[in-house]
Formats: sequence, C-alpha cells, structure tokens
Amino acid sequence: MSGLDPEIAAEHTGFFTAPYEDRKHVTSIEVDRDACTVHVRLDNGVTRTAKIFASQGAITLPLGADDVFFTPSLVTPDLPPPETQPWPMGDVTADDDFGLDRKKLDRAVDLAFAGDSMTAAFVVTYRGEIVAERYRDGVGIHTPLESWSMGKSMTATLLGQLIHQGVFELWQPAPIPEWQNSGDPRAEIRIADILQMSSGLRFRAMQDPDYAPALGYPDHLYVYTGSINAFEYAATRVQQWPPNKVGRYRNVDPVLANYLIRLGVEGRAENYHAFPQRALFDKLGMRNTILETDPYGNFLLQGYEFASARDWARLGNLYLGDGVSR
Repeated sequence: MSGLDPEIAAEHTGFFTAPYEDRKHVTSIEVDRDACTVHVRLDNGVTRTAKIFASQGAITLPLGADDVFFTPSLVTPDLPPPETQPWPMGDVTADDDFGLDRKKLDRAVDLAFAGDSMTAAFVVTYRGEIVAERYRDGVGIHTPLESWSMGKSMTATLLGQLIHQGVFELWQPAPIPEWQNSGDPRAEIRIADILQMSSGLRFRAMQDPDYAPALGYPDHLYVYTGSINAFEYAATRVQQWPPNKVGRYRNVDPVLANYLIRLGVEGRAENYHAFPQRALFDKLGMRNTILETDPYGNFLLQGYEFASARDWARLGNLYLGDGVSR
C-alpha cells in the first residue's frame, strides 16, 4: 500500500505485532506485487497470508481461507486534484514563513532525522500553514504510513460526528446488541465510558500491571492478528470492573467504539466503508488515508490505518481549531 521496500515495511509496519524475538519462527516471506499478497511461512508449517482488498487495505486471511467474508468496496476521495487546490484542501502551500526563525526550524527537523532515528515523515504547521517538512528516502507527501493508535483519534472523531448528528447520545447506554439480554451488567456501559476507556471489560493487554506472557497471547493484539470478527470478539468479553471505575489502555473500547460507528451508519442505511471518507476526510482534504478492516469488513481503527503525514497534519489542525477546519 505504501510502496515501500519489503525490508523497510517489515522494520516499520511489522515491528509492533511481530517484534524480533517472535520472528525466529518465520522461515520465509513471499511478496507477490501482482496479486497484492504477502505470504509468511512459519517453522510449524503454517503459512499466513495478507492481501489487499479494494479500499479496505491489507487484510490477514483466516487459516484455510482465500477470501474475506464481506464485499470489498472502492472508495475514492470526492475532491479536485490536489495540485490545483491550496493547502489544506490541496497541496499548494503558501510561500510565507510568518517571520519564524528558519534556522531554528531546520535544526528541529534535523533532530527528528538524526542518528538511528526511524522517522519517515515530519511536518510542522503554524497558523494552519506548513512551515517545515521533510521525508526519508522513498517517502513523499502522498505516502500512506502506518499510524497505529493515532487511529483512535479518528475513531473518536467519527463517533463524535454521529453523536453531533443525533444518532447517539454521549451519556446513553451503549446499544451493543450482545449486551441487550435482561440482566446483562454490560448494558450499563455508556458510550462515554467506552470513549474514556473505562468500560471495565476484561481484555488482557501488555500494559496491564498484572500482565504475564505465560498467560497467553494478549487480547490487545489478537484483535489485530487473529483474523476474527473483532467487533463480536470485543462485545463478548466479560465484565471485570463496573463501568467508569477503572481506566485501562486496552483495545477493547476503541474496537467497541468502531462497532458503534458501524451500527450507527448502517442503521440509517448508509455505506459504512465510505462513511469516514465522505463524513470527515473529504471535508479536510485528506486523500491518502487507508482504513483497514478485519476479514468481516469491520474497521480496525484502534491502530490499523495508514495516512500520509500531510493528512495527519490536516486532522491535527482540525483539533487545534476546536473542530472547525478553515
């Protein structure tokens, strides 16, 4: 998706879910650019395959499967060519340094790429305009890069739009279908609790104070790598604490927030996979953002999203403007 060399992609994109100590099990990697697939063979004889599907990015297929369990869709920006539009809706930047000290800016950017830094892109805006920018070899202004938990901000923004539009209310009990049976304690979990990562659901994560690798693979990563229906998996976790009592950085709540987005969008008969582009990205000039899904078409925006550095600057400036883009 990014066009990077496989070696660079393995270092950058692959390190989080496949650190070096786990790679001893990998015996070979086959990249088929024509078929848009990557096959990773393991020392136990298992081969895992990831394949690009339309606009839903690279999806890791379940063992024994050669396809996904939804109909992929092609979603393209509904925007004029970026080279014809001024920043931020396009790529034509202002020729103005706003009286800033250029030498200091250059030194700051130098530091971002100094030594053994793995920095891929660095963009600085001031008063909404780009005043400094640099990329490593092979990366440019349109290169979508792995962004990991920055996607949680996208999730909150998309869910916030649905709340603003009256589809949900922030403090209402979250209408997760799996929680609607009589007497289910999870029915008390509010949307706000999910957004604050305080649902209280049991979900093993490496950051937990009592986490021990011997107890098994963490749920926090399993919703990325398990080739499962991530929404169903998160929604069927049991309660560990009452809601809004204990906060934990666990992927269960961002996954559930994305579940709510799907429920809200499809509940009003709209295209779920087109919703982020139409409702948010088109409004900000974001043309180089890829949101990946699980094999069931559920967005994994707890961390499986790729976006160019300029697109992240566009979103960041929306936040700096208190939700108003100029």
